[in-house]
Amino acid sequence: MSSPAEQFSEDPDDQPGDPNASAREQVHRRRRSLQEQARATLAKKMARVAKSHRKIARATAQRARDLDDLREWSSDPVTAKLLSPAYAGDDGGGAAGPVLTDADASPRKVAAWEDQEIARRTVISEVACTLRLAERTAEGLIGEAAMFAGPMTATLTAMSRGEISYRHGQVLMEQLSFLPLEEVADLETQLLPVAKDLTVGKLAAKARRIRERAHPKTITKRATEAVKERGVWWEGRPDGMGTLTWYGTAQQTQAAHDRLTSIAEATRSREYQVESIPEEQRRTIGQICADAIADLLLDGVTPTGTGGGIRGSVMVTVPVLTAMGASDAPGFLEGYGPIPAAAAREIAAGAPSFTRLLTNPETGVVLSVGSEQYKVPADLRRWLRLRDGTCRFPGCNRPASRSDIDHTRPWEDGGPTDYDNLAHLCAAHHRLKHQSHWAVVQEPGGILVWTSPAGLVHRTYPETALGPPVTQAPEPESAPAPAVPRPSDLPEDPPF
Repeated sequence: MSSPAEQFSEDPDDQPGDPNASAREQVHRRRRSLQEQARATLAKKMARVAKSHRKIARATAQRARDLDDLREWSSDPVTAKLLSPAYAGDDGGGAAGPVLTDADASPRKVAAWEDQEIARRTVISEVACTLRLAERTAEGLIGEAAMFAGPMTATLTAMSRGEISYRHGQVLMEQLSFLPLEEVADLETQLLPVAKDLTVGKLAAKARRIRERAHPKTITKRATEAVKERGVWWEGRPDGMGTLTWYGTAQQTQAAHDRLTSIAEATRSREYQVESIPEEQRRTIGQICADAIADLLLDGVTPTGTGGGIRGSVMVTVPVLTAMGASDAPGFLEGYGPIPAAAAREIAAGAPSFTRLLTNPETGVVLSVGSEQYKVPADLRRWLRLRDGTCRFPGCNRPASRSDIDHTRPWEDGGPTDYDNLAHLCAAHHRLKHQSHWAVVQEPGGILVWTSPAGLVHRTYPETALGPPVTQAPEPESAPAPAVPRPSDLPEDPPF
């Protein structure tokens, strides 16, 4: 479709010999009219955008009120007791019993939660599953709601009126939450008027400066407390990538960044001296920094002497044809998902050994031990780890390698130690299943059907579709024990 300007003839000024001045004026008037119409349309469309933006602020303010109402209700001691399954137990109350887990392939017990903790975790899990959020995100929203509805009511009111956005409110909270509660109102009074006229970035910078001057604690004391929060987090990214975040002191992180930059600059200088490297293959500073940190973290030696030769442990599923180089079907990285075939082959080529995950009907590998044994056999544990990939609670992405194996139907209630009654649950969700009103059943194919305390149903699916493992029927006690196959007797099929 042509633009309005293209619908007019050329300006008469550009046409030699045209003496008609009124024609030129008519064209100019029509162009000015078009411009005015365009600006009026722009104003209308922007008004709708601004109105939608204010609606989002008002909606998030209402969500904060609703979440805080939910939090207050669940924190009441009477409500907390009612949300505990132990309340309807034989004794009519009291804490739930200890939970039996088998994360280390042996029975162990963990202490039960108190009623208040059960109620808190019940609410967080309900919010996370209902809103399709990570539990940490849901917990953060509930914490925000408590802050907005409590000491930051003026900010919540401004959001309700659409005077500031939800992001502006978050910036204010990020700074005010570091102050003692009695100091919040004064600083909020200073920042709210300017928040209505500043961008989020400008507001954050101004709020940091004002908070620094107003904070009753010295920066030395605050830094000492903040360093306790240091840590490292990993997050999967699209296209076979991931992000590793290091939260540390300003001097350490800046020094590390400077060192990586120095390494990258020196490396790039050397690479540019090698004329045989094609221009399109020369690495940028950022790419060299990424390669250098990978080398240092995976193979570097720390000042204490540890770290040399230590390799991160990963579990990768490589299809047979991909491993043979006959296919480019992607591999599967546990806890992440598909990775390029070339990366999968590279990992397989460098692996010191393989874990065979193919079951063989002739060898009769025992992958089910019925209800007489609680301990899960090693072969079945590997099969379950490949199938599940992560914790099987809705929305949880904790790798199966760092999760427990749970009997969906409790073993003490007759649940067998079989592949179709076992699934991985991280420690927190394992306890939540046993100590709250969350309920789960397992359908064929390893599908878990969860029912929340509020009655909502959520399904989780295995990360890898696998057929049922071969189950060996138990031998009569009088029968001789079958011969255990030697590694040399196993088939030579490539593992996957």
